[in-house]
Amino acid sequence: MNAELFATNPTKGEQAKRRLLLAALEKIGEKGYENASVREIADAAGQNVAAIAYYFGNKENLYGEVIEGIIRYLSGAFGGLAAEAKQLLESGQMTGERGADLLKRMLRTLLVEHLERNEIGKLRNVMIREQASPTAAFEKLYTRGMKPLHEFFTRTLAAASGEDPESHQAIIRSHALFGQVLGFTVARSTILRRLGVEKLEKEHAELIAGVIDEHVDFICGALITRKGKASE
Repeated sequence: MNAELFATNPTKGEQAKRRLLLAALEKIGEKGYENASVREIADAAGQNVAAIAYYFGNKENLYGEVIEGIIRYLSGAFGGLAAEAKQLLESGQMTGERGADLLKRMLRTLLVEHLERNEIGKLRNVMIREQASPTAAFEKLYTRGMKPLHEFFTRTLAAASGEDPESHQAIIRSHALFGQVLGFTVARSTILRRLGVEKLEKEHAELIAGVIDEHVDFICGALITRKGKASE
């Protein structure tokens, strides 16, 4: 998935609006919603402050559009995998092997997006700030963005591991698996130092993905084995 963030048509006005959205994403990600001023955002976008009022009305509406863009990104990046999982689950064709394969593909998608696209780092910064100190926009981000993604991942993991998808254990396990990928982005400076490199290249991404694939296999295999022993 490599869709443009805040995609729009090429008209001059729409492109100016997109530059403001990208600037808001960057500045709010850096400083937080309260501390990022409309002047800073406008300057970063190469626009005057009045442009924010013209296109969005106010800073709150501008940030609301930023959140909508993040939700669209999540849907675009993972919607195809979610639809595939839904079809398999509803048709009764979801096997442990297929579930594990979907988990690996989802985590690889997340990894590649975060390692190879610089603008996703700015998006991630906004999401981290919303996790640490939620604004009024968090409910929309959670309800329409994070929750559906988390639920899809948990249901797929449950199908691959034999756990109850509604259990706290399955929800926590899903969150822990997500964290494997985020550890290479949120704590990127540490892994760069440990590897002795300046940036994570394609070969690093493949190595990380391979390790995460192994973890998925180990976890799902161990849980299936444990469930089988418990039923004996």
